Amino acid sequence: MMGLKGYGYAMLMASLPAHPVDLFSASQTPLSRIRLDARLKQLAEKDALDLMRIEELLQWSQIMAADDRFIVEKSGEVIAAIEDRFLRDLITWRLELRSVVVALRKRQAGFISDARTPFVGIGQWSGHIQKNWQKPDFGLGLRLPWLVQANQLLASGQVYRLEKLLLGVVWQHYAAVGSQHYFDFPAVVVYVLRWDITNRWAHYHAEAAVKRFDSLIDRALAEFVF
Repeated sequence: MMGLKGYGYAMLMASLPAHPVDLFSASQTPLSRIRLDARLKQLAEKDALDLMRIEELLQWSQIMAADDRFIVEKSGEVIAAIEDRFLRDLITWRLELRSVVVALRKRQAGFISDARTPFVGIGQWSGHIQKNWQKPDFGLGLRLPWLVQANQLLASGQVYRLEKLLLGVVWQHYAAVGSQHYFDFPAVVVYVLRWDITNRWAHYHAEAAVKRFDSLIDRALAEFVF
């Protein structure tokens, strides 16, 4: 199957209902996954494979079962396989955010990052986190404004508000970078990732979230919860 070009991508994107401006006002996704997948069948084989790799890497269920080695290796494989720089940057940003959240949760669980057991993360913040482990915001509060609040919410056990905060951070980032692309494959990827976030919020229940987060806190080295 030949890849979509110009007009083809424009037609595909035009067939996809718009996402809500405000994530937290959404009670359902713009369209069902069945209908979304039907439209995505128009993608060329390579584009479809790239999208599958990206979604698999960022899916919640896979994150929950992952360990450090799996995440590092899997992330490297996916990023190396993606030719488009915008998409590589998009994936890296999400993995960097995840690494920061993992660091917060590890510290909350009692993990001490030192020379013998250093914190291992992905992306540009890992070294900084390692050097500033004892600072509440890892010294990154100015660069990552949401981090101070995230640490406070985690420390006070407000897990519902924490997850809502993190979903909002991701949603806003996807919306911002998505404005750079309208009728190309990266636009499709951003749309699908935003669909994933909307679907997660639409099926979200505060009580279930509390139980899930509490369970993970009890696991001292729980990884990649976001």
